Amino acid sequence: MNKLNLQLNKIMKYRIMYAIGIFIFALLTSTQAFAQFLPPTTIRTPYGNVTTPGSYTPRIYSFNNAYSSKFTFFIVLKNDSTIVANTKIKFRSKDKPSELSWKEHGKKYVVTPDQTKEIYRVDVKRNKISGIPQDSCWLFLIDTARTDKKIKLYSMTSDISSPTISHFKLDKMDDILPLQKSKLEPYVQENEKAKKLVLKNQLLKAIEEMNK
Repeated sequence: MNKLNLQLNKIMKYRIMYAIGIFIFALLTSTQAFAQFLPPTTIRTPYGNVTTPGSYTPRIYSFNNAYSSKFTFFIVLKNDSTIVANTKIKFRSKDKPSELSWKEHGKKYVVTPDQTKEIYRVDVKRNKISGIPQDSCWLFLIDTARTDKKIKLYSMTSDISSPTISHFKLDKMDDILPLQKSKLEPYVQENEKAKKLVLKNQLLKAIEEMNK
């Protein structure tokens, strides 16, 4: 009898773990390609808690949804000197530009985009993730591996795995433009599907369509 109970408990455990696996898969795959951050989720089971890792997907920048992780940044100033600081980007507001700030020996230092040639960090694969000064922020090119894209996207954060998209650039243009409906609309007129998506203000999906 005890042996039978152990076998039944084992079968029930496998069924619960299978159901959790299906739930996690559905949770992650049902999130649209351009949805916002899906936070980690903890599920209670009779055999302990199971936590899903969450899903990080691109989102369009607004003043209230931007965040930056802390990294070691190499800050190249206009006089070509380089400062190294472990800090995070404080994003621009309607009145102030983005900035990097940190304290050293009791003194606070602040650097803004107009004082720099670039800022960059090096990821775990030793890739250089570079941000260029643009207006009142730094911009980081997303998906550098794909050079065939007609429209390239830029993030205001170096968190490339979960970018905060704010600008775009056409392949044959020099200017980097804010990702706004009025700015993107002139460049999608020959693609009916992308044109309709822009009219619905689904800008990232419109760019995805243009890049096919």
